[in-house]
Amino acid sequence: MAEHALSLPAGYRIRAYAWTDAAVLAEVEARASVLFGRFGFPSLVPDSPMEAAEFHALATEGETLVAIERSGNPVGYAVTRQIAGFLHLRELAVDPAHGRRGVGRALLMKVIAVSAERKLDGVSLSTFRALSFNEGFYARHGFLACPLNTAPARLAEQFAAEVPPGIPPETRLLMLRRNGNRSDSPSPCCLKPIS
Repeated sequence: MAEHALSLPAGYRIRAYAWTDAAVLAEVEARASVLFGRFGFPSLVPDSPMEAAEFHALATEGETLVAIERSGNPVGYAVTRQIAGFLHLRELAVDPAHGRRGVGRALLMKVIAVSAERKLDGVSLSTFRALSFNEGFYARHGFLACPLNTAPARLAEQFAAEVPPGIPPETRLLMLRRNGNRSDSPSPCCLKPIS
């Protein structure tokens, strides 16, 4: 994927992932995870960042976009891969030092744009219910809850695979945002907004 300047705050850019980003993005992931500890999920806060090789494996399981600041340092990322006609957002994280500036939104909008460019059904993800920086954030950007019993089988399987160990599955949900260019697609779920 080429560089993209999608309504980012001044001084930030989005580009494709490179191996040299792995160690820094592993630290970004660890710092971003601290937020989960503040909202009742302390088991999701790692004792230390994952190894660069482990992050690289995550980043290359599909495609990864990286947000960088003016100096060229990575400050956020979005890991995606295609599943069941959707571009599945496996993970999105922004360093809290760069949070609340629109970096996460720009990464998400780029993922949505890539999905539309590829004429996929939309973007899928699994996330935590009732956390403003999870369910609320995605709902504000057009994502709707999709009951697992109406979801495509591969997305339901991915949802189950992404439930962290020790976390009750009912604290999470599958969300979809369908592309406008796919009006011919059946819409088994996501028929109404989350209430």
